[in-house]
Amino acid sequence: MQGLDFRDKGLPRAVAKILPMPQTGPILIVTGAITACALVAVFAPVAVLRLLFGVTAPEQLTIMIARHWALLVSLVGGLLVYAAYHPEVRFAVMIAAVVEKLAIGVLVFASPWRRRLSAATVAGGDTAIALLYIWILWGARSP
Repeated sequence: MQGLDFRDKGLPRAVAKILPMPQTGPILIVTGAITACALVAVFAPVAVLRLLFGVTAPEQLTIMIARHWALLVSLVGGLLVYAAYHPEVRFAVMIAAVVEKLAIGVLVFASPWRRRLSAATVAGGDTAIALLYIWILWGARSP
């Protein structure tokens, strides 16, 4: 594909500099694989809702929304792994992942679910991963 050499196109330095960062690929593989584990909830939403939130008898709508959420989150995980091998998409994928991961952190920690250890653990882990991505992206900005 032509036109993917960001270094000579006047695009922000952050985009150009993140591409060669050697540690980014392995970080994206590990964190992407962890994120993709949400796929379990597509096939076992009731068990995951019980484990994370203590919901014992979810309504059908809750199950459908949980399945959809799990599919979207696992797709973000898959994109993170893909981005590990395709530096040209890393910036965009990492930004999308930061938004997704910070959103779950805010939603859990700003709600009564923060008192539930399993939900707080997932939210804390996602927040930590988002902060790691922000650190990587911020580091890419330095001259």
